[in-house]
Amino acid sequence: MPDVKPERPSYRQRQALETRRLIARAARALFTEHGYVATSIEAVASEAGVSPRTVYASFGTKKAILGAICEEWLMEAGVMEAIASGLADPDLGRRLALVARTSRRQWESDRGVRRMLGSAAASDADVARMIAGWTVDRARSFHQLVEGLEGQLRDEVDGRRAGALIRALSAAEVYSELVDGEGWTPAEYEAWLAGLLTDVLLPQR
Repeated sequence: MPDVKPERPSYRQRQALETRRLIARAARALFTEHGYVATSIEAVASEAGVSPRTVYASFGTKKAILGAICEEWLMEAGVMEAIASGLADPDLGRRLALVARTSRRQWESDRGVRRMLGSAAASDADVARMIAGWTVDRARSFHQLVEGLEGQLRDEVDGRRAGALIRALSAAEVYSELVDGEGWTPAEYEAWLAGLLTDVLLPQR
């Protein structure tokens, strides 16, 4: 049976995707500089060089633009690819090292996104609910990370506790405290987190 090649997007589809990226990047700059609440759809359109109608047609709401900004942030950090790669690896130690690397890349490429999200959530209940959903998804992904590999954990640590520890130790606040507050380099943070996760979760060798 011949291989079925995936259908290539049309020129119009590629153009629409590029317009969405252009709008999201313009919005990211404005949300960072002026705040989510103070930035209008019209201001985003002007910054992106498109009409307000195009922004509404592409996204519909500012919340949807915020979601696209976060998707691009995760793509820049390679988070989705890292999760897929980690779940395919049968060695929990390598998965934990990947958590450290991905956490570093995600928080290192933040560039104001977390602050933007906090500001938006404080003034928009829909955004707050969206972020709460992401928080639940993040917790679920860390539990999945150890699912099926519980036999590689320390005797006193079960899968649920392991997922919670990974989530807590890799939190953005820890990165900010060490890198922004204490002057650690991102590489030092990654090495520290990888070593700590290994010490806390895996049996001593």
